[in-house]
Amino acid sequence: MKVLAGAAIALSMTVSIAAIAHEGATGVVKERMDGMKAIGQQVKIMVPMMKGALPYDPAQVAKSAAIVESHSGETFTALFPEGSNEKPSEALSDIWDDWSKFTDLANELNSTAGNLKTVAEHNGSEDEFKAALGQMMRTCKACHSDFKE
Repeated sequence: MKVLAGAAIALSMTVSIAAIAHEGATGVVKERMDGMKAIGQQVKIMVPMMKGALPYDPAQVAKSAAIVESHSGETFTALFPEGSNEKPSEALSDIWDDWSKFTDLANELNSTAGNLKTVAEHNGSEDEFKAALGQMMRTCKACHSDFKE
Protein backbone atom coordinates (compact mmCIF):
# COMPACT_ATOMS: atom_id res chain seq x y z
CA MET A 1 0.00 0.00 0.00
CA LYS A 2 2.88 2.39 0.79
CA VAL A 3 4.30 1.78 -2.69
CA LEU A 4 0.95 2.65 -4.29
CA ALA A 5 0.61 5.76 -2.15
CA GLY A 6 4.11 6.84 -3.14
CA ALA A 7 3.34 6.20 -6.80
CA ALA A 8 0.15 8.23 -6.47
CA ILE A 9 1.99 11.16 -4.95
CA ALA A 10 4.66 11.00 -7.65
CA LEU A 11 2.01 10.88 -10.38
CA SER A 12 0.20 13.86 -8.86
CA MET A 13 3.42 15.86 -8.71
CA THR A 14 4.23 14.91 -12.29
CA VAL A 15 0.83 16.16 -13.45
CA SER A 16 1.36 19.50 -11.65
CA ILE A 17 4.85 19.98 -13.07
CA ALA A 18 3.69 18.86 -16.51
CA ALA A 19 1.10 21.65 -16.64
CA ILE A 20 3.92 24.18 -16.52
CA ALA A 21 6.14 22.24 -18.95
CA HIS A 22 3.41 21.93 -21.58
CA GLU A 23 3.16 25.62 -22.39
CA GLY A 24 3.67 26.17 -26.08
CA ALA A 25 2.54 22.72 -27.16
CA THR A 26 0.51 22.58 -30.36
CA GLY A 27 -1.10 20.02 -32.63
CA VAL A 28 -0.85 16.33 -31.79
CA VAL A 29 1.62 17.00 -28.96
CA LYS A 30 -0.91 19.30 -27.26
CA GLU A 31 -3.67 16.75 -27.84
CA ARG A 32 -1.75 13.98 -26.13
CA MET A 33 -0.62 16.27 -23.32
CA ASP A 34 -4.25 17.25 -22.78
CA GLY A 35 -5.16 13.55 -22.69
CA MET A 36 -2.44 12.83 -20.15
CA LYS A 37 -3.65 15.76 -18.08
CA ALA A 38 -7.19 14.34 -18.14
CA ILE A 39 -5.85 10.96 -17.00
CA GLY A 40 -3.84 12.61 -14.22
CA GLN A 41 -6.87 14.57 -13.03
CA GLN A 42 -8.86 11.35 -12.71
CA VAL A 43 -6.07 9.68 -10.76
CA LYS A 44 -6.03 12.70 -8.43
CA ILE A 45 -9.74 12.15 -7.82
CA MET A 46 -9.31 8.45 -7.00
CA VAL A 47 -6.10 8.43 -4.97
CA PRO A 48 -7.67 10.03 -1.87
CA MET A 49 -10.25 7.21 -1.94
CA MET A 50 -7.46 4.64 -2.17
CA LYS A 51 -5.69 6.26 0.78
CA GLY A 52 -8.88 6.42 2.86
CA ALA A 53 -8.86 10.23 2.95
CA LEU A 54 -12.20 10.21 1.12
CA PRO A 55 -14.88 7.51 1.13
CA TYR A 56 -14.85 5.08 -1.77
CA ASP A 57 -17.42 6.34 -4.28
CA PRO A 58 -18.09 3.66 -6.93
CA ALA A 59 -20.05 6.07 -9.16
CA GLN A 60 -17.17 8.56 -9.23
CA VAL A 61 -14.61 5.79 -9.77
CA ALA A 62 -16.64 4.43 -12.71
CA LYS A 63 -16.80 7.92 -14.22
CA SER A 64 -13.08 8.55 -13.71
CA ALA A 65 -12.09 5.13 -15.03
CA ALA A 66 -14.22 5.69 -18.14
CA ILE A 67 -12.34 8.92 -18.81
CA VAL A 68 -8.99 7.17 -18.45
CA GLU A 69 -10.22 4.36 -20.66
CA SER A 70 -11.29 6.86 -23.34
CA HIS A 71 -7.74 8.27 -23.49
CA SER A 72 -5.98 4.90 -23.75
CA GLY A 73 -5.39 2.11 -26.23
CA GLU A 74 -5.55 3.03 -29.92
CA THR A 75 -6.88 6.50 -29.11
CA PHE A 76 -3.66 7.09 -27.21
CA THR A 77 -1.21 5.58 -29.69
CA ALA A 78 -2.80 7.53 -32.57
CA LEU A 79 -1.43 10.67 -30.90
CA PHE A 80 2.17 9.50 -31.34
CA PRO A 81 3.01 9.82 -35.02
CA GLU A 82 6.69 9.08 -35.60
CA GLY A 83 8.93 12.07 -34.94
CA SER A 84 6.46 13.94 -32.74
CA ASN A 85 8.81 14.19 -29.80
CA GLU A 86 10.27 17.64 -30.22
CA LYS A 87 10.02 20.04 -27.27
CA PRO A 88 7.85 20.62 -25.37
CA SER A 89 7.06 16.91 -25.79
CA GLU A 90 8.49 14.68 -23.09
CA ALA A 91 8.16 11.58 -25.26
CA LEU A 92 11.37 9.61 -25.73
CA SER A 93 12.37 8.28 -29.15
CA ASP A 94 12.26 4.84 -27.48
CA ILE A 95 8.51 4.92 -28.22
CA TRP A 96 9.15 4.41 -31.92
CA ASP A 97 12.17 2.15 -31.33
CA ASP A 98 9.97 -0.23 -29.32
CA TRP A 99 6.52 0.54 -30.72
CA SER A 100 5.26 -2.92 -29.81
CA LYS A 101 5.99 -2.46 -26.10
CA PHE A 102 4.54 1.06 -26.20
CA THR A 103 1.29 -0.11 -27.82
CA ASP A 104 1.12 -3.04 -25.39
CA LEU A 105 1.26 -0.61 -22.48
CA ALA A 106 -1.33 1.70 -24.08
CA ASN A 107 -3.63 -1.30 -24.53
CA GLU A 108 -2.89 -2.48 -21.00
CA LEU A 109 -3.95 0.94 -19.71
CA ASN A 110 -7.18 0.54 -21.65
CA SER A 111 -7.71 -2.90 -20.11
CA THR A 112 -6.83 -1.92 -16.53
CA ALA A 113 -9.00 1.21 -16.71
CA GLY A 114 -11.83 -0.94 -18.08
CA ASN A 115 -11.36 -3.40 -15.23
CA LEU A 116 -11.43 -0.56 -12.69
CA LYS A 117 -14.63 0.76 -14.27
CA THR A 118 -16.21 -2.72 -14.11
CA VAL A 119 -15.27 -3.12 -10.44
CA ALA A 120 -16.92 0.21 -9.66
CA GLU A 121 -20.00 -0.39 -11.82
CA HIS A 122 -20.60 -3.68 -10.00
CA ASN A 123 -20.13 -2.03 -6.60
CA GLY A 124 -16.93 -3.98 -5.99
CA SER A 125 -15.41 -3.85 -2.54
CA GLU A 126 -12.96 -1.20 -1.48
CA ASP A 127 -10.19 -3.80 -1.61
CA GLU A 128 -11.14 -4.71 -5.20
CA PHE A 129 -11.12 -1.00 -6.08
CA LYS A 130 -7.69 -0.49 -4.52
CA ALA A 131 -6.28 -3.51 -6.35
CA ALA A 132 -7.71 -2.39 -9.70
CA LEU A 133 -6.53 1.21 -9.27
CA GLY A 134 -3.11 -0.03 -8.19
CA GLN A 135 -2.80 -2.14 -11.33
CA MET A 136 -3.81 0.78 -13.52
CA MET A 137 -1.28 3.06 -11.81
CA ARG A 138 1.48 0.46 -12.22
CA THR A 139 0.76 0.48 -15.94
CA CYS A 140 1.06 4.28 -16.01
CA LYS A 141 4.33 4.10 -14.11
CA ALA A 142 5.76 1.42 -16.42
CA CYS A 143 5.04 3.52 -19.49
CA HIS A 144 6.41 6.70 -17.94
CA SER A 145 9.55 4.88 -16.81
CA ASP A 146 10.31 3.57 -20.28
CA PHE A 147 8.97 6.24 -22.60
CA LYS A 148 8.88 9.65 -20.91
CA GLU A 149 11.69 12.09 -20.10
